[in-house]
Amino acid sequence: MNNKLLSHMNLSKICSAALALLAFIIPVSTAASYMVLGIFLLFWILDNFKKSLKELAVILKSNPVAMAGCAFFLIHIAGLSYTHAGQEKIFESIQNGGKFLFITMAMIYLKEEKNNRAVLMSFIGAMGLVLALSYLIRISMVPHFIPVKGNPLDCYVFHDHIKHNTFMAFTVFVTAVLAKSAITRKARFLWSGFSCLALINVLFMVNGRTGHLITLILLTYYFFSWSNRKSIAGFFITCLCMGLLIWIYPSNPLLTRACIAVNEIKAWNYGEPASVSSSSGLRLELYTNSLKLIKKRPFIGTGTGSFQTAYSELIKGTRFNRSDNPHNEFLMAGVQFGLVGILILLYFFTIQWWYAASLKKKARILLARGLVLTIMTACMIASPLQDSAEGWFFALMSATLFAPQTIRQEDSD
Repeated sequence: MNNKLLSHMNLSKICSAALALLAFIIPVSTAASYMVLGIFLLFWILDNFKKSLKELAVILKSNPVAMAGCAFFLIHIAGLSYTHAGQEKIFESIQNGGKFLFITMAMIYLKEEKNNRAVLMSFIGAMGLVLALSYLIRISMVPHFIPVKGNPLDCYVFHDHIKHNTFMAFTVFVTAVLAKSAITRKARFLWSGFSCLALINVLFMVNGRTGHLITLILLTYYFFSWSNRKSIAGFFITCLCMGLLIWIYPSNPLLTRACIAVNEIKAWNYGEPASVSSSSGLRLELYTNSLKLIKKRPFIGTGTGSFQTAYSELIKGTRFNRSDNPHNEFLMAGVQFGLVGILILLYFFTIQWWYAASLKKKARILLARGLVLTIMTACMIASPLQDSAEGWFFALMSATLFAPQTIRQEDSD
């Protein structure tokens, strides 16, 4: 009996450690992330099938976020019955839907605050490394043995500038919340410094417009969520400092990328192919054509993994640009699963926002809702759930920040 208990405890510890390691690896390497995910899945199966998946059932009953995530995964399974997509795209779509199932699977090992905090701190640790390397790229002092992708004019590190800025935007918010909730003055100073450096990095050193928008939304939410004069004053002081930096450094990524986006939108003409070099124009082209696909199959869509096939058929014989995703998660859900898919995805985010109010600490509520704002903003202008790094980041952070409160041990911080 003791050996069985010890074996279960060891398997649980391995799964918990794998999740903490995954949080560190996601911002660093996609290939390594899949290796860690494979380890987690293997030991998850060994640990949970011995217990007839009882803990999984408990999570589903006690946590509406887990239940909503499973519902979105199940429509990917249902969509298999009427899709005409190829095997490769079907597999990719099932994997993307599986990220929502992973949320429930990971929650089993994130019920205790120590495991919860280990995942969050592991991610922040990885982003600290990314931040340091990004500043070294800026001054051309990165050691030669470290493989980085950016340059002094666009200082992203391991992933492209879209992913870099998405992760860094969330890091700005998390460290700001940790600074606000810190007990000691030293901890408050350190977290505030981290947040300020990350803010400068995301807005003025890297060209990812998705991260720029997420940062501005999160900062607004952060300052106005405290509902006191100091926070409002802090908001206006931050805006003043940002305005001053933009005035001193007019060629900064925040301003130049915003101007490019405005010009691209003005240059776009409805019904005509967008320029390949126009990021915003291509998005508008994809959005309008995707809406046409949804109009054709409004209720259940064209099936799992079918976007590329359906879109290719729609634009056949035209000069429109081909694509395998619409750069908008809601449109992706709409094309594949119709209004049912859009409503379930919206329901999932709504449940997350609502459930966050039941979390016991102000900082935890802010972090949870900050994640919802991060991913929803990204979903409106990109397809983060289709991406490996961003998709698994969202799934892991959702499991971490929305783990069941009814069986979570009280934390002391």
